[in-house]
Amino acid sequence: MVIFMNKLNLNIELNKLSTNISNIFIDKYMPLANGEFVKVYIYLLKCVTNNQSDISVSSLADTFNQTEADILRALRYWNKVGAIILNTSTNNTIDGITFCDLKKEATCDTDKQLHTESYKNIDDKANAKKETVSSTSHNCCDNMVDFASAAGNKIAHLNIETRTAYTPQQLKKFYAQDEFSMLLYAVGTYMGDSLNVSDASTIAYFYDTLHFPSDLIEYLIEYCVTNGHKSMRYIEKVALAWAENGISSVKQAKTCIDNHNETTYAVLNAFGIKNRTAGKYEQDFIKKWTDIYCFSSDLIIEACNRTLRTTHEPSFPYADSILTKWHNANIKTQDDIKLDDQKFEQTQENKNIKKKNTTIKTIANNKFNNFHQRNTDIDSLESALLSNNG
Repeated sequence: MVIFMNKLNLNIELNKLSTNISNIFIDKYMPLANGEFVKVYIYLLKCVTNNQSDISVSSLADTFNQTEADILRALRYWNKVGAIILNTSTNNTIDGITFCDLKKEATCDTDKQLHTESYKNIDDKANAKKETVSSTSHNCCDNMVDFASAAGNKIAHLNIETRTAYTPQQLKKFYAQDEFSMLLYAVGTYMGDSLNVSDASTIAYFYDTLHFPSDLIEYLIEYCVTNGHKSMRYIEKVALAWAENGISSVKQAKTCIDNHNETTYAVLNAFGIKNRTAGKYEQDFIKKWTDIYCFSSDLIIEACNRTLRTTHEPSFPYADSILTKWHNANIKTQDDIKLDDQKFEQTQENKNIKKKNTTIKTIANNKFNNFHQRNTDIDSLESALLSNNG
């Protein structure tokens, strides 16, 4: 596990009196980088130019209103593309940052790939390949690209049960990539243990098949572990839901999670639960509905309202049964619900008509059999009449 010291010693290979940002950085590095990463780089450049030494990961997180993990992702990114060098001590403690001479980097390797495919903005790639993009979305990630429908992708049809695991030989090719090895180390740090082959195969699946950038995979693991879920199977379910709903960046994932927090309040309000927060039991259901099913809050509230109309009391399991049914039927919008209700009513009407016709037919078949049958001995009756006449 990497341990971060309170302060980082900053060094630079450029003239420390210079306050200019390299044109090479502006032209080649900045356009391809995440905007939050760019802000961290420029801020650190300003600090080192002004000989400011009281810098730490936590202070950077406070400055940008981000988590320390977000800052570390930015630092690892700039380290990977060669803009900075993270200096570590013998016990894997990051104790400094060296700003590289970008002109020197460009001269040494003009064809250097600044970052791999996984660090590019996948939104742009998806938009370029997309045949059609829906102008509106009704899931929990309203502003996200419909990544699953992009040409050449079949993510919407992928699931845990059918996917093929990567072989050890295939994994060796990933291990040879510095970025992937760094990613596995970061994931292991979050999980609190080294990853086995099965876990590494799952991470490779996120990286290679779902095309998640490394920082999104880190955030996925961080989010799940922080919320008490270290099961790789659970993490994979969340990853599939994110992929199917077009989440391809940390910013998009955070937007979806913010919607989850708003949904929690809305659910409690719909169930009439006041003056308290949701318990873990209730949170687990809501996370399932938002993170796994990726339902919008209006659909979840509709399920809560139907629950109250049926049970006359708050019931998370009953609401879950409704939402699971909708999830299995691929219901995503209010219009889908209306159509499903109409089909249900039509089915019930057909059943009632069939039952009524069956009853009428049964009565018709039995109308001559409703009389009491008399068992009379004709011979005995004849003998009795003759005796009376005699």
